[in-house]
Amino acid sequence: MPPTGQETGIDLGLESFATLADGTMIHTPAYYRKAEAYLRRCQRRVVRRQKGSKRREKAIKLLAKAHQHIRNQRRDFHHQAAHKLVQQYDTIYFEALETANLLKNHHLAKSISDAGWSAFLNMLVFTAVNAGKHAIAVPPASTSQTCSGCGILVAKGLSVRWHHCPECGASLHRDHNASLNILAVGQNASAMQRPANALMEGKIGRDTAIRRQRSGMPHA
Repeated sequence: MPPTGQETGIDLGLESFATLADGTMIHTPAYYRKAEAYLRRCQRRVVRRQKGSKRREKAIKLLAKAHQHIRNQRRDFHHQAAHKLVQQYDTIYFEALETANLLKNHHLAKSISDAGWSAFLNMLVFTAVNAGKHAIAVPPASTSQTCSGCGILVAKGLSVRWHHCPECGASLHRDHNASLNILAVGQNASAMQRPANALMEGKIGRDTAIRRQRSGMPHA
């Protein structure tokens, strides 16, 4: 894809699937939640059928088909969202989430599984690499608690959805604040890495020139 010169940070959430550094929110489709009632009916139909009967086999296939439909919907949503982000931005920073640990929270496990964060991030990285762009993970520590305006820690529980900073007066959605912090962390890490890469490239160039000189080979 053609370069745009743009960078962003994304914060994955449950209220909105993702929030970008410019405040844009990607709506959560919640395919599993919407299909729960139908899935329960399919499951009850399986239980009512006699084991080993053709009617039970048919009910099992119907239930499996319903689950497969949800997976296909989620995969298509991930693909479209990743494609739009990569099309718009050259570099996308995201939190290196430990999804397996988050799923241990029984209050959030179903919603996290429904969102499919891990599958989406894999899709995002794959799409970015194929497009010649970058999707980079950053440490998730304190991105929600740190003020994106002045950098102080503003402690707040999960139920608090708005960030108010008593120091600088910054007031914005919690997820927007987090995405700005993710972008800042990613850009700072990239800025520190570039001089190191330049030094390494220079050293490699000097070593190559020395080897060529010793071997009598012409310079490229």
